[in-house]
Amino acid sequence: MDKKSKRFFVQAVTLSAVPLLTSLWLGAQTARADSFELAMVIKETTNPYYNATLAGARIAAGEIGGTANNYGPTQSSGKAQVDIINNLADRHVPAIAVAPSDPDAVVPAMKRAQKLGAKVITFDADSAPEGRPFFVNQATTDSVGSFGAQLLAAAMENKGKVAIVSAQPTAANQNAWIAAFREEIKKYKDIEIVDEVYGYDNEQKAFDATVALVTKYPDLAGIYAPTCPGLPAVARALESLNKGKGVIKVAGMCVPSITAKYMLDGTIQGFYLWDPIKLGYVTYYAAKYFAEGKIQGKVGDSFTITNGKWPGKYEISPSGDIVTGGPLQYTEGNYKEHNY
Repeated sequence: MDKKSKRFFVQAVTLSAVPLLTSLWLGAQTARADSFELAMVIKETTNPYYNATLAGARIAAGEIGGTANNYGPTQSSGKAQVDIINNLADRHVPAIAVAPSDPDAVVPAMKRAQKLGAKVITFDADSAPEGRPFFVNQATTDSVGSFGAQLLAAAMENKGKVAIVSAQPTAANQNAWIAAFREEIKKYKDIEIVDEVYGYDNEQKAFDATVALVTKYPDLAGIYAPTCPGLPAVARALESLNKGKGVIKVAGMCVPSITAKYMLDGTIQGFYLWDPIKLGYVTYYAAKYFAEGKIQGKVGDSFTITNGKWPGKYEISPSGDIVTGGPLQYTEGNYKEHNY
């Protein structure tokens, strides 16, 4: 083969390889996109609520690629979440969405994960602001707390003593909702809040706390429980004390799958939440677009979902959150529509 022929042969082989190399490169790019994982660090794996947020994230993953998985302790613990975040950071998971049990305890681990390359945000419950660029929020704090106050006040006919059964003292979202609840209840001059106790995201502890409240306040007229699985535990405790079916009025927040039966038998007069599936869905979009550089995580950043399950524009507000919806009350007529 002469020099001219050799040169032609090399050029021909090189050019023929271009489509193959291009195909391999595009395949690698697709593989990298599909290998994206959003690690959702939840408060506890035994709470069915987080099955719903994960379901929403996986709907979004089906639309734009990648996967989502839950990681969490069996019992709510800030320390356990720290260990999980550190482990995920060491694995170089591209994006982490945290629902903190303790808003301050998780911050150092979240910062470490960011230094190791993960994009870290919060959802469902917020951390201290220095731990994340933005928070995917299910509803505004005021709307959640005031809605619960209005439900309970109506059930109590605007009078009587009220106690609050919360999740735990360090739960930032619970504390914010309860503050809004207290503010709204001030509008009802004949309602008095007498106590606040904690079930620590544990059914038995919430049950025991409710029994203690009823023993301590025999004239208790109402209980507000913005906690899941605390709310059904409150109902179960009241039934065990023959204080159910409206003897003591109850309002609060939890998923229908473990709460609706107490509404149907009259022990819970009003319960609500928001759409946790949508919350998980928007969280996934926000986290993936943040990891891909489509948003920078700054106030005013936004993204638009055009063809997905929940189309719309989602923007980071001046308070550093993306609000995905508002309170949703479950009723005898609609609870079956919300399968979570």
